Order: sequence, then C-alpha cells, then structure tokens
Amino acid sequence: MKANRKFKEEEHAVSAVIGVILMVAITVAIAATVYVYVSGMLTPGGTKTPDIAFSFDDTDGSGDNAAGRLWISTVEKTTIPWDDLTIGGTATCGTLWTGNIKTGQHINVTTPGTVTVSYKDVKLYGTWTFT
Repeated sequence: MKANRKFKEEEHAVSAVIGVILMVAITVAIAATVYVYVSGMLTPGGTKTPDIAFSFDDTDGSGDNAAGRLWISTVEKTTIPWDDLTIGGTATCGTLWTGNIKTGQHINVTTPGTVTVSYKDVKLYGTWTFT
C-alpha cells in the first residue's frame, strides 16, 4: 500500500500558464486551417468565359457578297446575355437581340468589311471578313 501512496503524494503537473498557452496555440492553428480551407471553397473559381462557336455565310442571298450572317452554331450555356458580346470592326452589323444568346441565332452583317466578336473584351471568338 505504501507504494501506491507514494505516487499520489508526489503529484507533478504542467503549470497552468503553460497549459493555457498550449490550448491557445492549438486553437489558433485549428482556426487558421479551417479559414484556409473554407476561404478556398467560398471564392469563385474565376470568371470562365463561355464557349461559342460561329460559322459564317458571306452572302445575303443577293449574290453580291456584300453582306452576310455570322451564325451561332453552338453555345456552351443559354445564360449568356447579348450585352456581354462586343461586336466591332469595319463592317456594320444589323440589330441584335436582347436577352440571352441561343444556338441558331445570327448576326446580320449589312456592309462589307471585317467583323470581330469578343466576350466582355476578354476572349476573342474570331474575325470574319465580308467582301
């Protein structure tokens, strides 16, 4: 019995100050890890430019090749507003739709020249020449 009492009488432990410092350090480390993990999940993955495929017809049916159409053959998704496209160049384009871009729609080109189409001035889809 005396052997068991000897261990109980000589109780040694870590100081309360050291225990508190260790608990705070562990809590800060866990909080930092959770913050890094969650902040990576909450931020958007970047602005992904949509994929749009165009084909073009350089005649308007009159046979003079002075105008034509840029046909939208495929659209990645149907939530791309027409306002997000920049259509420029030396040719004049006809009226565009309002709302979302859809497969099968076209851009009327009313005068000869070059037409460029880009998405929010970030992604250039192409340049077409109408003669």
